[in-house]
Amino acid sequence: MAKSSNFEDIRRDILAGKFQPVYLLHGEESYYIDRITDLLLEHVLADEEKDFNLTQLYASDVNRQGSLAEVITACRRYPMMAERQLVMLREAQLLERSINIDDLAYYLEQPSESTVFAVTFKGKSFDARKKVFKLFADKGVCFESKKIRSYELPKVVLSELKSQGFTIDDRALTALCESVGEDLTRVFSEVSKLELSIKGKHITLDDVSSQIGISKEYNNWELQSAIAVRDLAKIERIRQYFERNPKNNPLVVTLSVLFSFFSNLMLSFYCRDKSERGLMAELGCSYPAAKDLKAAQRWCNAWHTMSNLSLIRDYDAQAKGARSVTGGKDYELLAELLYKLTH
Repeated sequence: MAKSSNFEDIRRDILAGKFQPVYLLHGEESYYIDRITDLLLEHVLADEEKDFNLTQLYASDVNRQGSLAEVITACRRYPMMAERQLVMLREAQLLERSINIDDLAYYLEQPSESTVFAVTFKGKSFDARKKVFKLFADKGVCFESKKIRSYELPKVVLSELKSQGFTIDDRALTALCESVGEDLTRVFSEVSKLELSIKGKHITLDDVSSQIGISKEYNNWELQSAIAVRDLAKIERIRQYFERNPKNNPLVVTLSVLFSFFSNLMLSFYCRDKSERGLMAELGCSYPAAKDLKAAQRWCNAWHTMSNLSLIRDYDAQAKGARSVTGGKDYELLAELLYKLTH
């Protein structure tokens, strides 16, 4: 029974030539599913073996056939002039309801030792109650690629950079994650650009600003820091910059950052150790973020913080067209909100 269900473990095994007979790659986040698929395509077969030993079938192919018979037949074939063959069933989430994926159990109960069979199932988790799920888990690898939440993104990016031998400033990491969002494909595309363009192995805020096109001085991270110390003049300068550059500074992103900050501020009041190191340990935040929380605690108590969270939710609803009182544009709503948050 194969135990690997962690991306790094699966990646390491594939690179070492340790292939499992079956792989089920499923979940909301397509990035890691695509990464494992590419690793299998690159390493299971040599280039000269792929003409006769690589079979890729899509849900659309199976839907036309009306059954999984072609998939099972392909898996049962012997490789030609090679040690093994690779069979892939891709986009299995698009299989028609009339096709019962449990029919794969016929093959999975006794998979061929000379076949590596992989199924990709994107956009949602595979039903763990199905018989085939248990067989994939018993005979090979079941990997669920879960959606990365915004608070998890810095850790994921940091891990990826570390695996490539790079380090990054806290501010640069925060700016990168804020500017790109939670789409891992886009995130790692930008990371690759940074790795190729910088000199040396350390990424700074200047690198992120120049390569990704964000302002080093006027961004959501700097706005958060200005709010933390209640620097009203700087808050207004950043707001005016956002107004002049609305496409690069969408209100929905700013509101998300502010809500996350005040949510952590609320939690910080209940941390046992309220030092910067204590907040870092209990909230899983960086030192600059913990420093901002400590600064904000000096003027914003728990009741004020709770009121601010309610305000942000209200203005988020207004920005999306609900409960709009003023009917104002995004920058007008942001101006009102920033004033209320800090007074």
